[in-house]
Amino acid sequence: MKKQVVFIAQSKGGTGKSFITWFVARNKREEHTAFIDLDKSTRTSARLKKIVGEKRVLELSIIDENHKLDREMFLNLFESIARAKTHEWYVDLGAPESDELKSFFQNEVPAEELKEILEEIGVALTIWVIVAGEDAFNASVQYYHDLNQLAGDFIAIVPVKNEGTFQSAQSQEAGDKILEELGIPVKRVGKMPIGNSSREIMSLIAGQGTEENLSLAGKRSLRKVSDEIKDVLL
Repeated sequence: MKKQVVFIAQSKGGTGKSFITWFVARNKREEHTAFIDLDKSTRTSARLKKIVGEKRVLELSIIDENHKLDREMFLNLFESIARAKTHEWYVDLGAPESDELKSFFQNEVPAEELKEILEEIGVALTIWVIVAGEDAFNASVQYYHDLNQLAGDFIAIVPVKNEGTFQSAQSQEAGDKILEELGIPVKRVGKMPIGNSSREIMSLIAGQGTEENLSLAGKRSLRKVSDEIKDVLL
């Protein structure tokens, strides 16, 4: 059985990679799934550990002292996963790490070669590219386009629209129109009502409070986003 690895990536900060990773962990907490935090800038491992336990969350760095991706360390990460007992891995990349991923494919190891390497060791890689709204929209769409051009023929690139980052219905509609015109088939997650229930969930993700103490509206919103994430999961 191949090891399944999902990178959650976006070179633009503040798009909700950690938010989505948290919901993945919540949906996978009863399963034998592991998580790797490569986001050196924010380190949200503690939030994941509260959900799935410390043994299922690893905190690693793949950026060297020159702020470049360490190619050997990056490739060895896949080798370690191939040798592990766990078959499903979700990896939260930070913005610098996501940006270096493009450079890796462009200047170090082409996607076709990486696919061959991973097939030899029994690893299948999927990359979720988070598409966020407002000021992050153009940059996140461009990152998807660039990564898809570099790797899309050999590695599954899944655009995931974080609807919670769009501040109005008009913004949602404008974003959807552009994505449709560009032919980007996004998965949609993260849409929450504006109000107290949204704030409750963000506080919960930050480690404040428990699900049991959420209001009825908060529990409904939590369940709604969790169900959306299920449609994207392996």
